[in-house]
Amino acid sequence: MKSLVFTAIAGVLVLFFLLLPQPDATSQLKPVATAVSDATSNSFVLGPVKVFDGQQWRKERYVEVRDGRVQQLHPDKPDSTLPLIDGHNQWLMPGLIDAHVHAWGDALQQALNFGVTTALDMFGDQQFLVAQKAARAGTERTDQADMYGAGVLVTAPKGHGTQYGIEIPVIERPEQASDFVAARLAEGSDYIKIVYTSAKALRHFRPSIDLATLQAVIDAAKAQGLLAVVHIADLPSAEEAIAAGADGLVHSFFSEPVSDELLQLMASGQRFVIPTMTVMEGMLANQINEELLLQDPPALLTAAAISSLQQRFGNAQIPPERYQLLAGNTKKMAEAGILLLAGSDAPNPNTAHGVSLLVEMVLLQRAGVPNLQVLQSATSAPAKAFGLQEVGYLRPGYKADMLLLSQDPMAELTTLLTPAAIWKNGWLHQPELPAESTAVTAGLIADFNTGLTARSGGFAASSDSMMQGKSSAEIRVQQGALQVTGTTRPGFAYPWAGVAWQTADSMETGSNFSDISHIKFTIRGTPGQYRLDAFSAGSFMPVSHRFAVTADWQTIELPLSAFSGLNTEAVSMLLWNGPEGEFQFELDDIELR
Repeated sequence: MKSLVFTAIAGVLVLFFLLLPQPDATSQLKPVATAVSDATSNSFVLGPVKVFDGQQWRKERYVEVRDGRVQQLHPDKPDSTLPLIDGHNQWLMPGLIDAHVHAWGDALQQALNFGVTTALDMFGDQQFLVAQKAARAGTERTDQADMYGAGVLVTAPKGHGTQYGIEIPVIERPEQASDFVAARLAEGSDYIKIVYTSAKALRHFRPSIDLATLQAVIDAAKAQGLLAVVHIADLPSAEEAIAAGADGLVHSFFSEPVSDELLQLMASGQRFVIPTMTVMEGMLANQINEELLLQDPPALLTAAAISSLQQRFGNAQIPPERYQLLAGNTKKMAEAGILLLAGSDAPNPNTAHGVSLLVEMVLLQRAGVPNLQVLQSATSAPAKAFGLQEVGYLRPGYKADMLLLSQDPMAELTTLLTPAAIWKNGWLHQPELPAESTAVTAGLIADFNTGLTARSGGFAASSDSMMQGKSSAEIRVQQGALQVTGTTRPGFAYPWAGVAWQTADSMETGSNFSDISHIKFTIRGTPGQYRLDAFSAGSFMPVSHRFAVTADWQTIELPLSAFSGLNTEAVSMLLWNGPEGEFQFELDDIELR
């Protein structure tokens, strides 16, 4: 699975480390009602409620919270001076844990908006992880989920995780394992994630460490007190990883049916799996988001999140029926007693932080996983698997990370989309509705008669050089036209060089192009095939359209409909790319029609 995806931003590329009814109007996510609680304190008594403690349903009906932690569960209303919050006999459960994300920016805020109070990062920036470690230690008021992380993953030279231009340490031999793991531990990693493809696998997308190195890394992790989890994409790799002692698998697979040998080995060894069905459903079936989310998007979904949910992997060659194989494997694992953890793999294509964990739980249920186990998969199961001591349960001493639900989640799992209240560290979470994209009207965007001035946003040179690629680009205004000079060279996963127009001040909201049908411009330059990339706010990769350029001025008019998959309600950037090799082109009279 791709865990790294990217989007270019006006000269800066942001790296992305890597059987329910259709919802009706009542499924529209609403802001948390402030009347449910005094939002100024994280000490209170909540009840009466029906309590799911992360593992089982309890007989107690009142929850006492002091200083952001569960103090005690009571069968009856306790005699207490603490404020009493009426739970209206609704359903209470722990805050959700997303067991597979890649977090940066506002990811943890978006997660909390949808009831995800803890996230487990599976490859990300070490400095970001260290900052989150400090934030998760207490029960102060916060607007974001707690995070635990693997930091830098373990991979081979040119292996998965190295193809996006950011230098990361790699491992080549078993003898390097102990020092490699020690370095991750020193950087703050909470556990070790390893990328592995067996020599027996039918497909090898990128180089992989060998079996001996895999074994050495797992042994080194255990010797240094860390869990070792393995990224796999096929049965042979899964079998070898578990046989080598891996604590869990961070993906399942749809290459072939799961073997009895793997099921027995995982169950007997109490190993776990994070199936990440949502991201694979986007590769294969591509239906769930439209059904649950996109027909009537929850109010708290940002424009960037909607774009991300609409994004697709380019895997048309994979038969859609493979998804049923994935679902069947997931059901067999559940029936074998293997611990299942819900993980979204956000923000990869077809996912968004927070809301996609709820989709993941729906997919687990539809695969045949019992409802109780589905609830456990996003609460106690990840806490147990990763040794989290403060979250995942509603028990004395645990953080008061809680969801109040208006319907029984055992009967109607989609109630998770409309929580009556969310508490983080005992504080009532009150999310704000996201800003809307500014509508763009037809007309001239830039004629470059007065420099780089644009009607909105701005222009900048952009190339893969900032990602350690080998391409380059420079721009200047000359004689009333924008001149772009550069070179597009191989050496990066997605080579690009040219000029970018950021359509609005905010890349997170972009601009609303709903009233625009065409993009028009004049251009001349080095003859060849050029490419216009269009980015949706929050998209992982552009939607592109190619066109031919000659040495003579010509007018190009491209229909917006040619950019299939573009979220026209949130267009963040257009990027004109030159041809392969050295180039020079002039761009003028950019117009929206």
